[in-house]
Amino acid sequence: MKSAKKVTALALVLSLLLALSACGGGNGQTSTPPADSGAPSASQPAEEGGSTNTETLKIGLLVHQTGWFAGVDTPNFYEFNAMVDYINNELGGWTVGNTTYQLEAVCADGQSDYPTLRTAAISLVDAGVDFVVETNDFWVNSVADVFEEEGIMHVSAYCVLAPDYITENNAMAFTGSNGSAGDYKTAFAALAEYFPEVKTVVMCENDNGNIDVTYPLIQSYAAEYGIEVVDKIIFPGDTTDYSTVAMQVVESGADCFFGSGAPDAYGAILKAVRALGSDMVCACVQGKPATTLMEYAGEEASNNALILGASTREADRDQNTEIFNALVAKVAELYGEENAANVDGAAANCLYILLQLMQQCGSVDPADVAAAWEAGGQVETIYGTGTIGGTETYGVANHAVGSPRAVSIIDPEAEDGWYFADWIETTIP
Repeated sequence: MKSAKKVTALALVLSLLLALSACGGGNGQTSTPPADSGAPSASQPAEEGGSTNTETLKIGLLVHQTGWFAGVDTPNFYEFNAMVDYINNELGGWTVGNTTYQLEAVCADGQSDYPTLRTAAISLVDAGVDFVVETNDFWVNSVADVFEEEGIMHVSAYCVLAPDYITENNAMAFTGSNGSAGDYKTAFAALAEYFPEVKTVVMCENDNGNIDVTYPLIQSYAAEYGIEVVDKIIFPGDTTDYSTVAMQVVESGADCFFGSGAPDAYGAILKAVRALGSDMVCACVQGKPATTLMEYAGEEASNNALILGASTREADRDQNTEIFNALVAKVAELYGEENAANVDGAAANCLYILLQLMQQCGSVDPADVAAAWEAGGQVETIYGTGTIGGTETYGVANHAVGSPRAVSIIDPEAEDGWYFADWIETTIP
C-alpha cells in the first residue's frame, strides 16, 4: 500500500493532474491513449477463456515533450503510447495470471527543466501508478527518490551511467536499454566491421556530467579493436551553433568522430564537419534510423557515417522482429508515416520488458516484477531476445537488459543514400 500523499505535494501538481487524462504530446499535440485491454505476448495472444477478470493497469511515462530535450523524447512519447494502443487494440489485452489488464498510459511532461520534472514525477505518484517508464538517467536521477519512497518501479529508456540512478540505494531503478555502455561497444564493433580503415577516433558528445566515467570506458572498448581514442570534445546539450565543435573535431586529426547527442545536434555537427572539407567517418552512437541523422545533416553531408538504428523500410522488415514492425505500423497509424520512419522504440521496449516480466512472475506487484528482473536470465524485447545483466557496469546486480542493436550505414551510393547492415548481439556486463 502506498503511503498517504502530502498535502503540499498535491498542491504543487494540482494543475498537472487536471490534464492527466489526456497525455500532452510534443509540438503542441495531445493524445489520450486508448485503454481497451492489455495483452500477454505479441507472439502468443491471449487465449479465449484464459482469464477470468478484467482490470486496468496504469503505467506512467515521464519524458520531456517540450523544451530542448523534446527532440529525443517526443519519439519516446509516440512509441510508448503506440505500444499501449497495440497491446490494447491489436492483442486483445495483456494477461497476467487469471486477469486481463487494460493498459492506461499516464503521461507527464518534464519540459526539459529539473524543477518541472520533479513536479511531473510527483503527479505520477498521485495518479496511482506502480510502474513508470522514464527519460534518460541524467535527468531522472534527480527524481529517483520520489518513486523509491513509494515503491514504484521506474525504468529509464536510456542510461549514460549517470551517478545516483542505478545504485544500491535505488532498489526500484532499472533500464531497458543497452545504454551508452552497450552502444559504445556496439559502435566499435561496427567500425571494425564496416570501416576497418579507422584507427583513431575523437569522442564528441553532449555534456551529461558523466565524462569521468564514460571516457575510460570508451578507451577500453576502443583498445579491444585496436583503435585509439585521441581526445574528447564535450559540448553543452543546449548548444545551437556547432561551428566551434566541428572545428575541434577536424583539428583533432582523428579518422572518425564518435559519440552522441540529440539527433539534431549530431546532424548539425556532421553538417559543419563536412562544410570544413573533412570526409572523416562519423559514428553516431544513437538508436535512431539513418534517415534521422541524414535529415539534420542534409544531403551533401550525408556520407561516410554509421548510426545504431534499425530500418523501418518495407524492404528491410524481414530483418526485424514481428513486434518491432507492429510498433512501426502503429506509430504510422497514430502519428503519421514521417514519425514511423524514425522509430527506435526505447520507451516502448521498456514497457514491453515490464509486461514480459509480469507474465513471467505472474504478478503486477512492482516488488514481484523487480525481483523477477533481478533473477536474471533472458527476456523478450522488441529487438529480439535480450539478456538481463549490468552487474559489472552499474555495480548493482541485474538491473539492465542487453538486446540486439541495429547498425545502419549512410552511403550515397546505396539506395536512398543508406543501407541496413545488421543486428549485433549486445550484452551488458
